[in-house]
Amino acid sequence: MPISALATETALAPSASIKTLVEAISREDSVATPLTTATPEPSAQEQQLQQHLEALEIVQAHAADTEHWKRRTAYSLVTDDYRIHHLTAGTLRGDGKLGVSPALFQSKDERHVISVLHVGKSLCGHPNIVHGGLLATMLDEITAMTAIPNLPGKTGFTANLNINYRHPCIADQFIVAHSEVTSVEGRKAFVKATLKTIEGTLLADATALFIAPKVPVSEITEQLTQAKTSPKLVESEVQA
Repeated sequence: MPISALATETALAPSASIKTLVEAISREDSVATPLTTATPEPSAQEQQLQQHLEALEIVQAHAADTEHWKRRTAYSLVTDDYRIHHLTAGTLRGDGKLGVSPALFQSKDERHVISVLHVGKSLCGHPNIVHGGLLATMLDEITAMTAIPNLPGKTGFTANLNINYRHPCIADQFIVAHSEVTSVEGRKAFVKATLKTIEGTLLADATALFIAPKVPVSEITEQLTQAKTSPKLVESEVQA
């Protein structure tokens, strides 16, 4: 993750959310300040994709199964002024790229996350085949979505991500990302994940290790901002 796509329906004030976005994940009881900035209107292509997404059987089934799953809003804590700097909520979003906000579901026990998303034609490496680096980003995101709620302080960083690419991912289709926490050991969370087509073809699978820092992310961010050329100032704080 990185900063996770998993977020509650509430939103922090712009100045706070840039520093504490990860820490706010899954804190439904957090005191929040509504955003005042406007969200861009979706394009005609995005609206069409959104309708298609909501009609998918996997989305409807998970939305209906409220006993086991709760739907989340992806990137709801990313403020509009920060969105242009956010990789998956901003840089990679748009027609031909990640063209629609994913359908995101978290299990009630917070051990599983499922995300249904669309990969467009402008995300390719080989012609009409989605770049493997983009799939790695998706796996990093989905594993973080599961790890972070299970870590101390509801926050963490990717320490290790191992990926097996199983099948080429054709562009311009919906894919399903699924992740599951396999174990939690203190400040460490071990996670496994898969990327599949809607039809069930396995595209890639991965295992990951996330580690919760010893100090709040906001403090780490502050130190890095003040000393961009001296990352060693916070190096010890994020190590296991």
